[in-house]
Amino acid sequence: MRLATLRAEVARYAKKMSASGLVRATQGNLSARDPESGLICVTPSGADYDLLSAEDIVVVDAEGAVVEGQWKPSLETPLHTLLLGRRADIHCVMHTHSLYASAFAVLYQPVPMILAESAACLGGPVPTMPYQESGTLEFAERAAEALGQGHALLWGNHGAMVVGPSLALTYSIAHALEDTARIYAIAAQLGMPTELPPDEVARLHAWWKASYGQRVN
Repeated sequence: MRLATLRAEVARYAKKMSASGLVRATQGNLSARDPESGLICVTPSGADYDLLSAEDIVVVDAEGAVVEGQWKPSLETPLHTLLLGRRADIHCVMHTHSLYASAFAVLYQPVPMILAESAACLGGPVPTMPYQESGTLEFAERAAEALGQGHALLWGNHGAMVVGPSLALTYSIAHALEDTARIYAIAAQLGMPTELPPDEVARLHAWWKASYGQRVN
């Protein structure tokens, strides 16, 4: 994908994140890697998502140095570059502040797998890492360790992060996490939610990785 197109897509999905409640005001951040050049398009620091254009998206190299763009990249850029550098299976990183996922993050409670559709893309209960000031390489290292080969992670007393193979699928994973957290919270007021068996979660996730959606080659 050409960088101009990818920058426009990152801006479009950042607006979708804001419109759908995954982030508010200037919270959160989003990146996508161009598989051909290895360059990464990331949202600028402190930007109003509703006003973002393709030209506002910052292009950085694998070490986080700015290659193109007039603004400072997100403060979480060290996390984005580290994760993308270590995971060949992903091309996007999205940090959100969606309400129900964030509620689980302040409880330090894993988000359980109660929905088939969410289990398919999440692959298992979503863990929470201990609170730590973000925006540093040390934080990025701890987040990468806590995430492992998973697709979602809660940041204690902060918010959530998801990763995926494309902008579309990463956006879908973020909503799967928020929907699961929200439905669990509602269901828990009515009774005890029933979790899917781990072997079924594994089967669904294997199918999702092999077959679902459009992948970036």
